[in-house]
Amino acid sequence: MYAYLRGIYKGSAPDNTEAILIEVSGIGYEAIVPPIVMQELTASYSEDEPLLLYVATQTGRDTPWPVLFGFLTARQKAFWELLVSVPRVGGKLAARAMSTPIETIAEAIHEGNRAFLDGLPGITLDGADKMIASLRKKVAPFVQPVTRMQPLPTRPSEGDEMREDAVKLLVVMGIKRLEAQRGVDQLLASREDIISIQDIITEYFRAQHARTQRSGAG
Repeated sequence: MYAYLRGIYKGSAPDNTEAILIEVSGIGYEAIVPPIVMQELTASYSEDEPLLLYVATQTGRDTPWPVLFGFLTARQKAFWELLVSVPRVGGKLAARAMSTPIETIAEAIHEGNRAFLDGLPGITLDGADKMIASLRKKVAPFVQPVTRMQPLPTRPSEGDEMREDAVKLLVVMGIKRLEAQRGVDQLLASREDIISIQDIITEYFRAQHARTQRSGAG
């Protein structure tokens, strides 16, 4: 069973508007993603950018080959797994239903809001009733966004210091802080060979140059 795939985002699948492609070690995987994931990918990622995708698989009588489902966070994946535990809710239906933030859906289930759930893609009133009956006591961890207890002060790790120093240097060089943070985080998540600030800066601008060339070619 797969837990996640770390690779290169290749955009939407050509024959499936609900799926994306991710290339890992030269192999292209097609993964169905919920609308909330597709929206974030479209808004925040460009093709050929590094991507960490949490995945789950599902097989059935009509699908002998495993169908891959993808998520940007482990929390999204856990909520999808909760939805597919409802009778007669398959993987594709659960993914389609995640068209709004999972906290909103969880709150509707917790409060027994049949009308809201009935408005989700693919969900009928009967399906809404089944979701409420099956999950009402299980969705509490998803009702509110994850909050973390304030940690005790700790000394930043060497990796944290390298990340922060690289972001600061990119800001000094004219890159917006949020763009610098996202680019550095993507590099550190996808490249195990990056071991210094110089590696980060070099690979950041190499990726920027590659994107510029692709845009110019298009």
